[in-house]
Amino acid sequence: MYKNGKWDYDNASDLRYWPTEALDFYAFNPGTVSEDMMAFYSWEATKDVQKISYTCMDEYGSGTTHANYDVMYAMAKGQTKDMNNGIVKFNFKHILSQVVFKAKTQYDNMQVDIDVIKIHNFKFAGAFTLPAAADGTGSWSSSDLAFPHAFTVVKNANITVNSNTEATDITTNTPMLNIPQELTAWKVSETATKSKLEADNAKQCYLEIACKIRQSGAYLLGSASEYKTIYVPFGDTWEQGKRHIYTLIFGGGYDDQGEAVLNPIQFDAETTGWVDADKDVNVQP
Repeated sequence: MYKNGKWDYDNASDLRYWPTEALDFYAFNPGTVSEDMMAFYSWEATKDVQKISYTCMDEYGSGTTHANYDVMYAMAKGQTKDMNNGIVKFNFKHILSQVVFKAKTQYDNMQVDIDVIKIHNFKFAGAFTLPAAADGTGSWSSSDLAFPHAFTVVKNANITVNSNTEATDITTNTPMLNIPQELTAWKVSETATKSKLEADNAKQCYLEIACKIRQSGAYLLGSASEYKTIYVPFGDTWEQGKRHIYTLIFGGGYDDQGEAVLNPIQFDAETTGWVDADKDVNVQP
């Protein structure tokens, strides 16, 4: 356990001494979870297998699930008592991807009120195999989706976006933690996947956004008393240990039949190393 700024044994009876041969050490965070979470998270570390199994939860949608864990691992192989004065040093690494949303308007006289954002059709469970060496990269394996589904980004948000220059924060303080993967965007321009239902059957990814859009005070979507839902194709590659920041540039989207509603939303996508930016990409849906 970690206490008083250092790692120590949880129980004095667990104290171990260095043998003559080298040892391999593995650490996982969280190390233990409550019984109801064991179906969602587990780890295994044996001589032949070192892996983590994780299932993401719709923590912002259901209101009843546990918050997702920021799962991390560390490893120190071939350690002896003569190394680092007998102290095993761990460098923990994230295994999930962090996903954050912001928003801007397309025009300076436009205002958007956001109620709900959901992401449809991405893999939410898998197994992460630790790398052979501490400076290596592990690998994820996830089964194909068995059924269409959606996870909530925000709901009952009541967020107003009214600038086309300064992005309004949506979820910087409540990021999603997802399985790293390549997302296949809804191919709304293709006949075989023109509708939302066909996109679901093909397990193609898109955003569902309940919002109101006004320009110069006149409603273009929804009304003073009603939010309307638009859908936006959404594709990218979520990388392990990276923060993916998406700025939605509101102008419109598609209806459930794949017909354009106003001007479809654009994306300004940025990938960071949880803190430091290393890539800037513009994505046109």
